[in-house]
Amino acid sequence: MTKIDIFSGFLGSGKTTLIKKLIKEAFAGEKLVLIENEFGEIGVDGGFMKEVGIEVTEMSQGCICCSLVGDFGRALKKVIAEYAPERILIEPSGVGKLSDVIRAVQNLDDSEIVLNSFTTVVDAKRCKMYMKNFGEFFLDQVEHANSVILSRTQEMSDEKVEEAVNLLREHNGNATFITTPWDELDGKDILKAMEHKTTLETELELLAAEDEHEHHHHHDDDDDDDDEHEHHHHHHHDE
Repeated sequence: MTKIDIFSGFLGSGKTTLIKKLIKEAFAGEKLVLIENEFGEIGVDGGFMKEVGIEVTEMSQGCICCSLVGDFGRALKKVIAEYAPERILIEPSGVGKLSDVIRAVQNLDDSEIVLNSFTTVVDAKRCKMYMKNFGEFFLDQVEHANSVILSRTQEMSDEKVEEAVNLLREHNGNATFITTPWDELDGKDILKAMEHKTTLETELELLAAEDEHEHHHHHDDDDDDDDEHEHHHHHHHDE
């Protein structure tokens, strides 16, 4: 059985940094494959990956979530056949639609693959600007995540962080939100939040329903999330 974890986020959001942290602290000892799309991005450092024994399959023909949906499926099956990994990390292009990447994996219809998590990394300082300038692409990443991990929160006041979370929650009331600065968290704790199963199941159901209707939906309900799956620890550093 191969677990698949998808990490989306705009260029500069910090998703590569997050993946490195999780590889060191949460996935140690697992047989991992990272599939990254180099389209317009600085990829994870190859030397770092070789050090920790990870095979890197670079997909250089553009964005996996639009032109590569078919090829992506074949590439994924090849990776599984060749490396038999316990876990595959997928890092799509920053402007990719998360819903398309999830759908591409679902369409493989392989009982050996389990969609484990889909995480969106958001630069908390820029989320309002991204929402305004990149609308549909940015919101697709937020709406389809089962966890939203905010970066740069250590550079903001509690009020500003809260404002960013509220803005994002309007578009996804089901996700687990992490706002604590990453250096104060262990990778294992981040992984636990990412694997929050109820939100994952809800998201897969929504995607299935969406396929039957149109490719547009908004999470306008379920805003009254229990605090138990909100990782909402704010740390304000006066700098």
